[in-house]
Amino acid sequence: MQMRYEALHPLVEEILKKLSEEIGVNTLFFALNDLNSNFIVKAINQEKELIGEGTTHVYQHVLCKLVIDETDGKIQINELLADPHTSNHPVTKSLGNGSFLGVAIKNAENEKIGTLCAFDDKPYDFDQKDIALVENYADIISKSISVETYVIKDALTDVYNERYMNRLISSVANQSTFLMVLNLDNFHAINATYGYRVGNKVLQEIASRLKYVPILDHVVGRMDGNEFIVLAPVDEAEFAEHGNTYANWIIEAIERPIEGISHEPIRVTASSGVSLLTGDYMNRQTQVYAAEALMQQVKLDGKAGTLFVNQARELEQHPFEHVLEKELGQALARGQFELYYQRIFNAKLGHTVAVEALLRWNHPVLGFVSPADFIPVAERMGSFGQIGRFTVCQAITDSVRLEQELGHPVTISINLSASQFQSDAMLADLLAFANQPPFKRDRIVLEIREEVLQTGRRQAIGRLESLRQAGYRLSVDHFGSHYASLNSLLHLPVQSVKLDPIFTRRLAQNQLEQSMLQSVYALTQALNIALVIQEVETVSQFRQITLLGEKLYVQGHYLHHPQPITNLIADFSKTSHTLDV
Repeated sequence: MQMRYEALHPLVEEILKKLSEEIGVNTLFFALNDLNSNFIVKAINQEKELIGEGTTHVYQHVLCKLVIDETDGKIQINELLADPHTSNHPVTKSLGNGSFLGVAIKNAENEKIGTLCAFDDKPYDFDQKDIALVENYADIISKSISVETYVIKDALTDVYNERYMNRLISSVANQSTFLMVLNLDNFHAINATYGYRVGNKVLQEIASRLKYVPILDHVVGRMDGNEFIVLAPVDEAEFAEHGNTYANWIIEAIERPIEGISHEPIRVTASSGVSLLTGDYMNRQTQVYAAEALMQQVKLDGKAGTLFVNQARELEQHPFEHVLEKELGQALARGQFELYYQRIFNAKLGHTVAVEALLRWNHPVLGFVSPADFIPVAERMGSFGQIGRFTVCQAITDSVRLEQELGHPVTISINLSASQFQSDAMLADLLAFANQPPFKRDRIVLEIREEVLQTGRRQAIGRLESLRQAGYRLSVDHFGSHYASLNSLLHLPVQSVKLDPIFTRRLAQNQLEQSMLQSVYALTQALNIALVIQEVETVSQFRQITLLGEKLYVQGHYLHHPQPITNLIADFSKTSHTLDV
């Protein structure tokens, strides 16, 4: 229980600080309970330490139990000795007198799992403003818990999900890491023979076994269907020895007969590929693909085996990258970059609220080169700063042109990469652009991916504040791909978030993604932040999104294909109007 919602600790700490500025009681705290014990996750004490942070108390003897017992999950007691609920309570007998205000914290299943409380050893006259504040912040914590649950955990197996595992793989830096990708063999036959209910129990049992394999500090995730991934720190020099040991332990755990879920033991085997991740980003991606390819090779060779990537072999170079490196150096000077624009709509009303600027490289011989191909190359070459400056300058120029030709302002959204956002030179350029005549306040939205805000949060917030004061609007992109923003949204100076597209892709067939979307929407509404659902590609996705609520925004090819500005202007309805996101 103590560790379960550790990711929310900074968010809770920020909430307690804000409450301490508004409510004059001695102690504010956030507690989690399991009906046996009450654990104080975070606490702020003023003059006296009435509650110790990190302490555990008997659930039956704490005031929090009164909150959980109340039907509406809220209790207000201005004087403990004068209230029949608490006049003979163990806390009152120990304290002498005091005051208490508590509101229940709920999880994704709407179960009361904890409390947000104000507490003092003397009477305190809680007014309606105090109660409303605690209720509002308790609601934010509850919604954040719901979002966190969906963001990092697989609902069926309770191991980490694909999104979170990808985040861990991306974050490998100084520590070399054992990577094993494994796929359960002939799993469709288990479903066909025993039914999907038993098949799900098999997945749950395998996930549980993988969690308890005796590998120090290992992490288990479930990818799609019957595919799992295991990560563990390992010394690169000892990878050959330890990697074999780890792989054997994992396979042994999987191949033990599964008993108790069917009339006969169920035997499972797996095909797997093993690789070594290092700090180099390109190497990491290559090694992940290599492990997956080896796993598929085992499948083709008859299943039930493990292949290791040959670390000594030179990694194959992609000839196309050499071509891109050569051509990128001249692309900007030759005017080969241009911006395409895709509209963002109010889901309910159909109004265009903004357009997103999408960088395109139109090469005279290669044709349109995908940003996924050329941006990593540009980053590696150190030339992406110039390309980024071009993008912002062109978007500001285009915003002026759109207003002149359409007769009303149009908000333009621009993506900033991690290197751009963290670059002092780029920050100086952005602030300089904001002081030039074409720039108009709140006309340009800068989108920063969620993972960029994970490290150096204080510096990141400082940069955001500078940009916001300069007149830019700000948005968190790919929300939900990591859970760091749950800790930060309360005080980040952002006006909107864009949901990670992976939720949209699975929306039509996956109830979990629908619940996730509902939780994120409720959280952003509580924080008065606009939510944009991106990569909406089908009518089914769009219809489900529109059921969520009124203040919701959508973007994707189902609604509008990106266009160069000339085509956008020609296509823009003169009667449509734009609103700020």
